[in-house]
Amino acid sequence: MRSLKLMLCFLFVGCFFGMQTTGAQDQSHYIALITGIKGNVLLMKTGKPGFEKAIWGTQLFKGDQVKTEINSEVSLTFSDGTIIKLPSGRIFEVSGENPTSPAVSGNVRRVTSSMMADMSVLTTKKDNKKDAGALAGVRGVVTEEPIELTSPSNTLIKTDRPSFTWVPRKPFDKFVVNLYNSRGLVWSNKVSESTLKFPAAEKALEPGETYFWNVEGEDLLDNKKSASYKFSVLSFEKSKEIKDQEALIRKTFDNDSDSSSLHSFLGAFYLNQGLLQDAINEFEIISGMNPDAPLPHEILGSLYSDVGNKDKAIEELQKALLIAKSKEK
Repeated sequence: MRSLKLMLCFLFVGCFFGMQTTGAQDQSHYIALITGIKGNVLLMKTGKPGFEKAIWGTQLFKGDQVKTEINSEVSLTFSDGTIIKLPSGRIFEVSGENPTSPAVSGNVRRVTSSMMADMSVLTTKKDNKKDAGALAGVRGVVTEEPIELTSPSNTLIKTDRPSFTWVPRKPFDKFVVNLYNSRGLVWSNKVSESTLKFPAAEKALEPGETYFWNVEGEDLLDNKKSASYKFSVLSFEKSKEIKDQEALIRKTFDNDSDSSSLHSFLGAFYLNQGLLQDAINEFEIISGMNPDAPLPHEILGSLYSDVGNKDKAIEELQKALLIAKSKEK
């Protein structure tokens, strides 16, 4: 599993801000990032002969031009925390000047320094991208568990009554879900499906506590047990801090649920806080809103690797590779 995580991480960390940069451009001097696209938005990089389709997550440098066609708009997040949403029928050239100058026509927002710091989690790490075709062989070298736990695993959670999900590799008649803390067994519950809502009869989990859980599959011939995964419940203090920051992010974007920028900042915030499942949910939304962008799938691949879901990690990285290769043609 560790080898899979390393390979996925290498592929992921080298990509944010670098999907459409040229070798001559210094990534430390980026000016803006495309964090929201609706409709047909075009981009012309400095030194390139014409416009190409713009994609979410593209890093912009001085001299790059962004063009919005009819019924289109684009959100540009600048390194100083300024976000500009350009309406249709605009051509915007990126410069080192104040992006909120009177020459700029569009909706302007400002995000806090802490919000930009969260985004830096996705932008500061760099490494050479690996040929993820090698991932196909990883599945064979990792021992396949009879039951793979999917959620919650290796993450912080906001709720004290989580649901549990897993994937059986063979049919079982029943499943026994066992939950533990540092003092021993908390409870066991038997179900016939591969999911369990938190049992109504059980006491809510304790804030700030770390738990472990596994699943036993039962059939007429044999019983199989999954590996044990852990998760932690937010403390009262941390929960309040998370809620306050969530409210600030949503207020910044006027609760615009259709904004990729909103989900980008929420996803980056959750990732930075260790709320990996919440981060996965946000980047799943982003990938659905930006089907031609490989980067959301690369981020999801890394996140699924971190929570221990190797099959989903490989699936997302393969999607990213297919999209990236289609753009090279």
